[in-house]
Amino acid sequence: MKKILTTLLLITLCLPVLRAEEESTPEPQKKRPTVGLVLSGGGAKGMAHIGVLKMLEQLDIPVDYVVGTSIGSIMAGFYSLGYSADELDSLVRSQDWDLLMKDKKERRNISYDNKKDDDRFLFTFPFMNHRSLTDETTANAANRNKGLLRNMPSALVSGHNLDQLFTKLSVGYQDDIDFNTLPIPFACVAVDLNTKEEVVFHSGNIVTAIRASMSIPGYFAPVEVGEKFLIDGGMLNNLPVDVVKEMGADYVITVDLHHFKKTRVDTDQTIPEMVATMLSMMNGEKYQSGRAASDIIIEPNTSAYGVLAFDEISVDALIDSGRVAANRVLPQLRSLAAHLKEYPRTDTKRPPKAINLSRDSVLISQMEIDGTDSDDMTWLMSKTDIGPGKFVSGQDMDNAMSFFYNTKCFRKINYSIAGKEGGYNLKVHFVPQRLHQAGLGFRFDSEEMASILLGVSLNKYKLFGSKLDTKLELGQNSNLTVNYGYTFRNLTRLNISATAQHFSANFYDNFLNTKEELEYNLSAEERYSLFRAKADYQITGWRNADIKIGILYDNYRCRVIDATPEGFNLGESFDSQDWQAFVNWHFDNLDDSYYPRDGHQFNLLGSVMDQYGSFVFDARLDYKVALPLGRRVTLIPQTWNRWLFGQPLRYYHNMVGGYMAGRYAPWHFPFVGINNTHWTKANTDIARIDLRINLFGEHYLTMIGNYLAEWEFGDKSLVSNFGAGVGYSVNTIIGPIQFSTHWSTLSKKVGFYFSLGYEF
Repeated sequence: MKKILTTLLLITLCLPVLRAEEESTPEPQKKRPTVGLVLSGGGAKGMAHIGVLKMLEQLDIPVDYVVGTSIGSIMAGFYSLGYSADELDSLVRSQDWDLLMKDKKERRNISYDNKKDDDRFLFTFPFMNHRSLTDETTANAANRNKGLLRNMPSALVSGHNLDQLFTKLSVGYQDDIDFNTLPIPFACVAVDLNTKEEVVFHSGNIVTAIRASMSIPGYFAPVEVGEKFLIDGGMLNNLPVDVVKEMGADYVITVDLHHFKKTRVDTDQTIPEMVATMLSMMNGEKYQSGRAASDIIIEPNTSAYGVLAFDEISVDALIDSGRVAANRVLPQLRSLAAHLKEYPRTDTKRPPKAINLSRDSVLISQMEIDGTDSDDMTWLMSKTDIGPGKFVSGQDMDNAMSFFYNTKCFRKINYSIAGKEGGYNLKVHFVPQRLHQAGLGFRFDSEEMASILLGVSLNKYKLFGSKLDTKLELGQNSNLTVNYGYTFRNLTRLNISATAQHFSANFYDNFLNTKEELEYNLSAEERYSLFRAKADYQITGWRNADIKIGILYDNYRCRVIDATPEGFNLGESFDSQDWQAFVNWHFDNLDDSYYPRDGHQFNLLGSVMDQYGSFVFDARLDYKVALPLGRRVTLIPQTWNRWLFGQPLRYYHNMVGGYMAGRYAPWHFPFVGINNTHWTKANTDIARIDLRINLFGEHYLTMIGNYLAEWEFGDKSLVSNFGAGVGYSVNTIIGPIQFSTHWSTLSKKVGFYFSLGYEF
């Protein structure tokens, strides 16, 4: 009994201790359910994703996994790198999407010689002959038997502008990494053209992954990763809910950009829009299963916008459509937010946000370059401000890449900046361009009818050494020019060229009619045959300037094939042989050749001609400036001036008329108010001002006024005339289309002019 009482007493004494221990042991915390976000593809419609992200942030709904396809992979990728919804908003608004969605660079960053090609040819494409192909790389050996098709591009756009943007925004995460180690775990979807299978990126280079996921077939070139050729993931899985589920998401929020569809497909869709329509048809089963597996579906109404609607007004509306769509499911979102708050908050430290080179700079400690000749590499780098021991910003990289690309010697250039604070490794990989270039230009106008320009340039895309250019123009004004040039490493070039030209021109003048009234009529129709040989030393070291010093020999024959009684004798002929020495300075930094908004352009020439022992001095100045007067209005003052000292032979007289400068000769100046050509006195000055209004899109209205003054040294008489015109034009994929009407005090008649295509 005594033992029992002792045992009970001990138990009684120990109970408080056991109870205290029991109370002091915490219950295991409940783990918060994870949230996965799925962003579908849809081109510019993806701006709606930003509106959705803003709403999720306002409701304090955490995103634990984010997955995207196409434009959804862009938004998801940069959200995973730590960019907030507001930062994404600022980023998309600050971009020039017209540049990003094309391969073109700002015109003022292109060399003068390449500007001339871009302004004349409807399209150009690089090519290589059999030997060049076999010598380039063994990787291209499979292309040897494909004939001309081997030289055709795989898509309209290579996407290097987007590559550069993505690289600038993702510094710190450009190694071969596990995407689960990003600030928010990320994945995106692409499709392998070889196997026709879906490829899910959970690791690798994030820029490559995003670019592969958004490579719209036919528009963006496929992305090569190992043996895979990857295109837009929307081809097989535009709503990758299954991917985010596999990553571990308990709740899935899906943003579906394709729920609202147009009831009718437009017949004038662009290539990307047609592809987007096909995407919505091709993965119906997976699309429906993705919707079924989602917990909350947000459906922005983007049906009124195309996949290329990146203009400011559309971006505003699309972002707002995401906010409106999120508001439609606001009760569900609030319910999810409240449910998640029931769980203890775990403040797990996330990896740091990616560095944005547009705002910050990093110190380069190492640099690796490959893909081109070592001497070329050294020369290329000497022209930039990047290298080991230097702090590099986004602008520095943009300037360097712009210089590299504008040599046009490389079809692709990739760079990455990997490492950590204190020292980054900059890697630049060059992919050489095919050596040669072919080009085609076309123009139709009411003065010459149809003209075709063909061009072939051998070794066009070599940085240095020998190059051969051939251009053939067919039409009323036909000519063949062959130019051999040798480019030195100091960016100077020696040129030797020969030109054979044949053209017919109508010359008009004022004559007294039977009523003793002054009429503007045909004076003569003349047919010219010209042979020109030229040699010059060209300085091309400046991006927007070009200086030539040289000599030339002209041999021409002119025959009058029609004339008025007051004009020249029918059948009369003129022959000439002469030598010239000249200096010519061109400068051009206009932002656009045909529809400039900013920049200057001038041509300054001085020459001396020996014409049968008689010397003629020629001085010329052409100048053009574009002055923006608001978002849609541009003022464009222009002037053409030529002063001749001496008595030049007939072909070298000043010519004015029409809308196109240099139609029949370098000293043929436009004068709005008359068509065709009008001989003027030895000294001719034209002042012109255009007021161009951008009506909408690529449609323009232009009002023109110009003044013509003719005079002679030692003669006080001045002949002056005024002309005016108004024109409507549209910039199209095949070049500008223009229709104009005009009048002048010279002709005293209303005239019309129509043109289609680029001038050459």
